[in-house]
Amino acid sequence: MSYRRILKQADSFFRQVAQTQPQALQCGKGCSLCCYGLFEIGAADIPIIAEGLTKMHPARRKMVVARAREIYETSEHPALRECSPIEKEKFFDRTASTPCPNLNEAGECLMYEHRPLVCRTFGLPLRNGDRYIGDVCDLNFSESTQTEKEAAAWDLQWEDELGAEDEYTIPEAIVLIARMRGW
Repeated sequence: MSYRRILKQADSFFRQVAQTQPQALQCGKGCSLCCYGLFEIGAADIPIIAEGLTKMHPARRKMVVARAREIYETSEHPALRECSPIEKEKFFDRTASTPCPNLNEAGECLMYEHRPLVCRTFGLPLRNGDRYIGDVCDLNFSESTQTEKEAAAWDLQWEDELGAEDEYTIPEAIVLIARMRGW
């Protein structure tokens, strides 16, 4: 299955949960709780982000790239592909309140249609095949039954297992893309 098809499936699944359990999802335009804190994205997200950056107005792209560079340079960003799990955990703890460089002042994503897979599924509970893992967002599914949570759980089997060679953050990916494109 192609990665773009997985992204479309994630969007479709999220819409289906929003239609069948609207009371359980607080996600909406301007809700940006999940847009704070750096986290891992996969290498397959890089071309999607690159396409989004390319389609942006040059002034907006310049602002996003500048934010990404600032985050990358001031956060003591390690090479995720080369550091230990303990180093990663310390880095993610240290950057827990860092806003995504794509987040505008109104709490909206500037490249919503080109956001990574993890951004598309964040508010949903998670499962891996038949094994329910749990909730991710404190705002969602707080009064749902276990059956409702399990029905709304995104299956991680649709996602590629991240190998160490595939781990990036959004700011790191943007800086890499900007360097490659000469922005």
